[in-house]
Amino acid sequence: MTCWPAGSQEAAIIQREQNLRDWFTRGCDSIQKEVDGLDIGWGGVQRWMTARMPPLAGALHLDLACGYATFLAQLGWRFPGVRLVGLNIDFEGAHVLARPLLQEAGVEAELVQADARRMPFGDNTFGSASCFLGLQDIEIGFGETGVLAAVAEAVRVLRPEGVLSLVDEFSFEQFDALLGGLPVVVIDRASCALEVRWNREIAERAIGLYAEGWVAQARIADRVAQEQTRIAVYNQMEQEMERQLATQGYYIPFGLVRLVVARKR
Repeated sequence: MTCWPAGSQEAAIIQREQNLRDWFTRGCDSIQKEVDGLDIGWGGVQRWMTARMPPLAGALHLDLACGYATFLAQLGWRFPGVRLVGLNIDFEGAHVLARPLLQEAGVEAELVQADARRMPFGDNTFGSASCFLGLQDIEIGFGETGVLAAVAEAVRVLRPEGVLSLVDEFSFEQFDALLGGLPVVVIDRASCALEVRWNREIAERAIGLYAEGWVAQARIADRVAQEQTRIAVYNQMEQEMERQLATQGYYIPFGLVRLVVARKR
């Protein structure tokens, strides 16, 4: 499957990605550079998504569950001049890098700390909205009902005819269930795979970090429960890692991602 755009703009964005990746992973050892460096661009998928999205022209755009703000950087590179707002439940811990990352990327965006399930915006505020791999984090922390609430809120704050672009590892059937009953019509759907091929050494470091990240997203207070969850998630990821290494000789840390674009009626 070929899903990568080409052209001079892509070359410029790829170079900006690399510059930001060098900044983001400065001081890391070679393995950590590979693992942490994935956050910048997500194996080309962020570029693919912004190239596939309807153009953002002059309207206020919301990126929810924006995390490190790496996707906000991509939006700023692809659509210069668009007013960007990033919403995240916190800008602490790892997410404290969001503001300096945007500054390093040369992208301006307003960052709002709030729960995506209860957005502090009025109805019909934004011309467009997006969420890049943030729904799965909401699901880890708040379950399916949390994801349903966040998507409903995203639609609520959209203007009529505004578009909502969602990318995650969810199936198209899951996306249909999330959007069902909301005043939207799906206008595009597509899928893409990461351009990532990791060996065992990198994969083992990665799954350890991802298991710890899962626990942080789950917001478990009890330390014993935290460790039990970390071990269970690590074991599940380790099984998948071993399967991939045995069958294909390399490890891809995330499966196929799917894009759904919906327009508000």
